[in-house]
This record gives sequence, structure tokens and C-alpha cells, in this order.
Amino acid sequence: MPTPPLPHDPQPQAPSKPGNDECCHSGCTFCVLEMYQEDLAAYEDALRAWQQRQQAAAAPATQGIKKPRKRA
Repeated sequence: MPTPPLPHDPQPQAPSKPGNDECCHSGCTFCVLEMYQEDLAAYEDALRAWQQRQQAAAAPATQGIKKPRKRA
């Protein structure tokens, strides 16, 4: 019996980097640069998890494939 297809799992998208003029450098509570760094860290975590899911989904498809034998 074939395995059901995996649900659609799109690759995470990187956050947009703020422009040079978006930070006022006055120590705001919600600084756009700090928020970007937090979003970037979350994106990197999500990307690693996505890559692992993709590798795990591809692994069963390649397990049953035998390598061709080399001829002497």
C-alpha cells in the first residue's frame, strides 16, 4: 500500500531586513533592528526544522533503491 503524500510544507521565508533609515538609534523599546534579529533567529530555526522534515520525507523513497554493482 503506498504511503499517503505529505501535506504541503512550504519553505520558510526570511524576514525583510530593515533599511538603514528605519532605526532612529534612540533606544526604543521595540527597535526595528532588535525585532529583525529576533525574527531572523526564529526563521533560521524554522528553516533547519523544515530541512530536516524534507530530508526525512525523502529518506524512505531512497531506502529501497539498490546501488548498481560495479563490474570488475
